[in-house]
Amino acid sequence: MTATFPLTQPLLNDSVQAAAIDIDRLRVVRGRRTLLSVDRLAVAPGEVVTVLGPNGAGKSTLLKTLNGLVRPTSGSVCVLGLPVSGPGAAPLARLRRRVAYLAQLLAPGSEMPLTVREVVATGRTGAAGLFRPLRRDDWRTIDHWIERLGLAPFARQPYSLLSGGEQRKALLAMAMAQQPEVLLLDEPAANLDLYWREQIVATLESLYREQRMTIVLVCHELETIPPSCHRIVLLDRGAVAACGTAADVLTPERVAAIYGRGLRAVCMGGRQLLVPAATEDD
Repeated sequence: MTATFPLTQPLLNDSVQAAAIDIDRLRVVRGRRTLLSVDRLAVAPGEVVTVLGPNGAGKSTLLKTLNGLVRPTSGSVCVLGLPVSGPGAAPLARLRRRVAYLAQLLAPGSEMPLTVREVVATGRTGAAGLFRPLRRDDWRTIDHWIERLGLAPFARQPYSLLSGGEQRKALLAMAMAQQPEVLLLDEPAANLDLYWREQIVATLESLYREQRMTIVLVCHELETIPPSCHRIVLLDRGAVAACGTAADVLTPERVAAIYGRGLRAVCMGGRQLLVPAATEDD
C-alpha cells in the first residue's frame, strides 16, 4: 500500500545546535527505483525517533544507510559528526564503536552456534577492536549487561535454544555491551507474542531512561513505540511525508492509509494504540 501525505512538521527544532544524526539531500537509487529521497532530517542527541510507514516505504533502507551498509547515490549522512559515506567518510569501524545497529532480528530457533554470553560478547568486540582480545574490563561490561537484562540464568546456554523474546533480549544486551551513543533498531518486537512485545518495549524504555542515548526505532505496530518517543517520522515511498509528535502525525487519514480504514490511533498511558474508529473514549 502506498499513500501520499502532506509534510507538516519541521525535522529538527531550531534550538538544537549539533545533531546526532544529520541527513541532507539524501538519495538512494537502485536501478530505476528510488529507495530513499530525504531532503532534510536531523535527530538531536538523546532523542528517540520512531520511523513508521507502509511496507516498502524505505524504513530499513534508512537505518542501513545510517550505519553505512547502504551507500547513498547522492547527498550526505553524518552520524555523531562523522560522515558516513562520500569524500572524507570516516572509517566504518570508527563509527561502529559508537553506533549499535540491530537488524530485523533472528527468528526463534535460529541456529547461531554460540552461547548467550558469546553472542553478547560480539557486541563488545566492535567497541574493543576487531583483532584485540577481550580484557577483564570488557568481560565485566558483557556480564553486566547479561545481568541487567535478566539473562544470567541463560548465559552459558546455546543462543539457538532461547525463545524468540529471550533472543531479542540477548541481542539488545549485545548492542548495549558496545556502550553505544546511538542505537538503531529495526522492528525489535516483530513476530513476538503480546507478553514478549511488552517486555521488549519496557526494556527499551528503561534503557533509554538510564542511558539517554539517541535511538532511531523502525516499527510497523504502533504498540511497539516506547513512551519516551519524542517524534515520529512517517516515510512514504522513500520520502518524509510527515514528522512531529504522535498527535501531529497519526491523523485519521494517515492511520487509514497505513493500517486500513476503520481504525484510529489513541494515546493511553503514554503508549500509542490502534482501536476501531467507532470506539469512544471513556
